[in-house]
Amino acid sequence: MSNLLKLLVVFAVGGLAGYFAGNHQDLAQSSLLGVQQETLDRQSNAISQLKMELGLKDTQLATQRAAFEQLQTTLKSQEAQVQELKRQLAFFERIMRPTGEQVGVVIDNLTLQESSIPGRYHYRLALTQPAKKRELFRGQVQIRVEGSLGDKPKVLSGRDLGMKVSEWRYSLRYFQLLEGNWQLPEGFVPDRIRVTINKDGRQPAQELLVEWADALKPLVAAPPAPVPAAG
Repeated sequence: MSNLLKLLVVFAVGGLAGYFAGNHQDLAQSSLLGVQQETLDRQSNAISQLKMELGLKDTQLATQRAAFEQLQTTLKSQEAQVQELKRQLAFFERIMRPTGEQVGVVIDNLTLQESSIPGRYHYRLALTQPAKKRELFRGQVQIRVEGSLGDKPKVLSGRDLGMKVSEWRYSLRYFQLLEGNWQLPEGFVPDRIRVTINKDGRQPAQELLVEWADALKPLVAAPPAPVPAAG
């Protein structure tokens, strides 16, 4: 009887040992999963935080970039205004303080401004008389826009540009601004502009050749009324 009891005790102790051993393994695995989940949660939170900070940095960078670009645009605009004012000042100094003895009309400058209509440009052509002793000169200018159409050289006359006859006639003692609109044909690529005044009596031949891109500048502000000239 004692041997049987001993055998039962051995079986009972073995079963309990196996039970605790199995539960211990399950508890260990459960604890490991918990640690792994906690680590994963922390990493997910860290990633979310980094994404949030990155988005904030991107927003700040975009704002700074936009502010920088705006500053550059403002600076370029102000520089262009300063250059235009200098050009206007030089223009009026040539009118009010003539230093040459050259007789006749001189082609001073040409400016263009692109309009909202495709191919249409507003032009302003400034003519001056630089001589100290000024006479009244009348005549006309000739306009040619050189470029290409369909990969072939093409020259447009004033009529081709839609100019009226009155737009290329001048009558001046001090200075005169001729202005109007040019309409380029569709597909025409302008390269340069040639403005000429033919020799006529005391009026010497004059020519101004300007690249199209160089002429695309802010228009000269309308000058004050000139000193009345006797006919």
